Amino acid sequence: MTANTGRTVSRFMNFIVDDSGSTKRSIPVDSINDVGLEYPEKDVTAFQDALKGALPETPDCVIKISGPFDNSAVNASTAILSGSHTVLKDIVGGVTPLTIDIQVGIRHTWVADEPQFGITASTANGFLCSKYNVNLDDMKYEAEFVVYPGSIAPAWGIAAET
Repeated sequence: MTANTGRTVSRFMNFIVDDSGSTKRSIPVDSINDVGLEYPEKDVTAFQDALKGALPETPDCVIKISGPFDNSAVNASTAILSGSHTVLKDIVGGVTPLTIDIQVGIRHTWVADEPQFGITASTANGFLCSKYNVNLDDMKYEAEFVVYPGSIAPAWGIAAET
């Protein structure tokens, strides 16, 4: 399939994260927060300035996802969903940087040259899974990922994270 342009729907979004063995796994996600970098503002207004002035501070990137509790086995291909619980339970609280790749397919399943957001893990770059909780009433999970300390910023691109 060739890359498309235009509008799309959330069903063509694919969330990929490293498992505890650093293998990329696609997991089921029902919702995800806004994705990108957020630059808080620092007020630099002097007493006699006519208008308030601000400069951007260091950016932040927190990714929050939720979806169905699923303890299916992991799959060899990132094109096939692995169980959310099977992957997330082993990476929460870890200190090894993880790859995250949020792929946005345009009117079909994602292919190269379509938008994606993420970072490829290395010893100094990636995300950490800081939260994984399961609501037993509705059997949904919530997970949260924060940037590894000292990491480069995740970015938008058109090629899958490796």
